[in-house]
Amino acid sequence: MRVMGALLLFGFLGGPIMAEPVIGTGRLEYQDTGGTCSAALVRPDLVVTAAHCANKPERAANMVFRVGGFGSEATFPVERLVIHPFYDRNSPRIEWRLRFDIAVVQLAKAVPASLALPIAGGDEAGIGENLIIVSWRGGERPRQRACPVIKGVTGLVTLGCRVEGGESGAPVLRKTDDGLELVAVISSRSQIKDQPVAQASDVFLRLPPLLDIIDRRDP
Repeated sequence: MRVMGALLLFGFLGGPIMAEPVIGTGRLEYQDTGGTCSAALVRPDLVVTAAHCANKPERAANMVFRVGGFGSEATFPVERLVIHPFYDRNSPRIEWRLRFDIAVVQLAKAVPASLALPIAGGDEAGIGENLIIVSWRGGERPRQRACPVIKGVTGLVTLGCRVEGGESGAPVLRKTDDGLELVAVISSRSQIKDQPVAQASDVFLRLPPLLDIIDRRDP
């Protein structure tokens, strides 16, 4: 199922080219610390984010998913956190760690279709393709911008845009004639020479194993 026309898109020369409400994205909020990460709905009861946002399973009881971000009253308690089995936060192999920096958050109850629809997964990103980052750092509106996919680290999606703290877990989306597709999940910020870049984990490659784990655990 794809969500139709759900972004404020920015032209690559500057200003906005269309404005519509964001659907299927939001924030994970840590009620014990006040911290947040961005996230996207991939099933009615499943949210995808960065693994480093969800690497302590015991924190699930103190987390909620807020549909639409800061200003929304619609929050859904988190039931469990499932990180990619190859993710190791303490690994000295930084590129390996970032490659698998993806997790699925299972909600205690499904998000009604009247509030948000899941965003379908898309194919791998291609060099030169323009994708869209949607992140909820604070405030009622998300930060949204178009970013080109550039050559970077093998196994990661590298985007030619600066990202800041709080944008971890942000969905990287592709706009198609059929709607939006989820392509990657923001993991970290970096720099290639003088170019600030965002590094993201590939959903096409990394998300299916997590969904298999969820499906095997469910009755």
